Amino acid sequence: MSDETIFGETDRKAAGRAPAPVGKLRSQRVKGKQRAPQRRTSGRSAASLAITQANPLALSRQEMGILTKRLLVLALSDITKEDLTLEPIRITAWEYAQLFNISGKSIYSRIEESARELLEQTIQIKEPNGDWVMFQWVSEARYDNGRESGEMAAIEIHIHPRLKPYLLQLRRDFSIIPTEQLLSFESFNSMRLFEVLYTASYAGERSQLIFDVDDLKLRLGLDGKYERFKDFRYVLDKAQEEFSAYTCLAFDYEPDKVGRKFQRVAFRIRRNDVFQPRVRLPASLAKRVAQKADKEQLLKELQAADALRDSGWGQDPERAVAQYGAQRVLDLVAYARVLQARAEQAGRPIYNLGGFINSLLQQGVEPPRQEEAGPEGPQPLTREQARSIAATIADALHRARRQRAEDAWGALSPDQKDLVHTLMQATVHRFTLERIEADGWQGALYEASRMDVMSTHGLLALPPHLLDVGAYLKAVDPLKEYGEADRERILAELQDAQ
Repeated sequence: MSDETIFGETDRKAAGRAPAPVGKLRSQRVKGKQRAPQRRTSGRSAASLAITQANPLALSRQEMGILTKRLLVLALSDITKEDLTLEPIRITAWEYAQLFNISGKSIYSRIEESARELLEQTIQIKEPNGDWVMFQWVSEARYDNGRESGEMAAIEIHIHPRLKPYLLQLRRDFSIIPTEQLLSFESFNSMRLFEVLYTASYAGERSQLIFDVDDLKLRLGLDGKYERFKDFRYVLDKAQEEFSAYTCLAFDYEPDKVGRKFQRVAFRIRRNDVFQPRVRLPASLAKRVAQKADKEQLLKELQAADALRDSGWGQDPERAVAQYGAQRVLDLVAYARVLQARAEQAGRPIYNLGGFINSLLQQGVEPPRQEEAGPEGPQPLTREQARSIAATIADALHRARRQRAEDAWGALSPDQKDLVHTLMQATVHRFTLERIEADGWQGALYEASRMDVMSTHGLLALPPHLLDVGAYLKAVDPLKEYGEADRERILAELQDAQ
């Protein structure tokens, strides 16, 4: 794949990636009219907050005022790709004012106006066939003046359900954009350009991008404006200054004239190590004040953390409980132990139970529940549920293969390891090899490429039950608890994933 990418002439996917996982915004999620307590951060700092969104969303057409965009960024920063639902987001007027230095009575009128504008705004996303789909950002915005409850005035925002595929359970083609950097921009156009360039450049890994000028203006909500490129330069020049001052990226640009019109603009992206975000998130967004009513929940969280430790969990168990929820962790640990016992009976034990539980949590698998059948009998799995279960099975297979490959790698002599690296340099695709070298010959991409080379050249022999998903299912049988129709749905999704 070339470092140069052209946008606007044909529909292309930009597979945005981020160097590190991020936390959730500490604003408050609410259910119904009851105000929910803030979640604990497990030691995470406010500086780690980010917007996690599918690339088509990041590259979509957007148009709104700067304060409205900031309100939207705050709401979206409270959502991670691992979430299962879009719960209402509550942002207090005090937090909003602290972030953007708003004072006086205008605090309440401004946040109310921003919420109203956000409710009226639509998002326009380009589909693979070139068509556009449009829908609203939020389905409901509620302003609470706090007089009846004696609390601070706040805005409750309900993200539109149509955005679920672009925000929840993301597995590929998504970007993670730092919230503090995004909120530091002083203009909407600069903020949007940062989203677009950050996503399209893989967070700065791709050095050169070429955009069709009209297509770029469309994504910035400027279609029909700045007809002369010298006027559009003002937008790019202002963004260039703000990028260098506030963000991890900087850029230079060069327009390309076709005939008498500037048709394209080329961006040269580079890392910016000297920057200082203008916005600092207040401490209220990263702390939770414990209440007496939390004792029962705290006990469940401690039980869930202990269950993860007992399974051999190799990460921070408290962080996992905060991310996925105590009850979900307890349910998945119990389900994983059932599958482990079944696999052991089949003579194919699950050695890394903690890693298997992590896979179930990440893939959003729901353990089968023994519930009383209603008048119409038990409800079949939805396609999303079947796809999630299939993804978990495929992930477990890949984990088992990687473990075998790691064991085989450890058994090689130094000369054999040097041979594997030499073969990788000769056979692995250049772009992949560049990324492996940039990561210091370590990480998931390196391990996957190394496993392929070892298998191809007879240095790794996988056991029969790890050769394909069919053999793996016969050995482990993770679908035993599901009915025939659900099994067929899951198997169909597995087949599509091959």
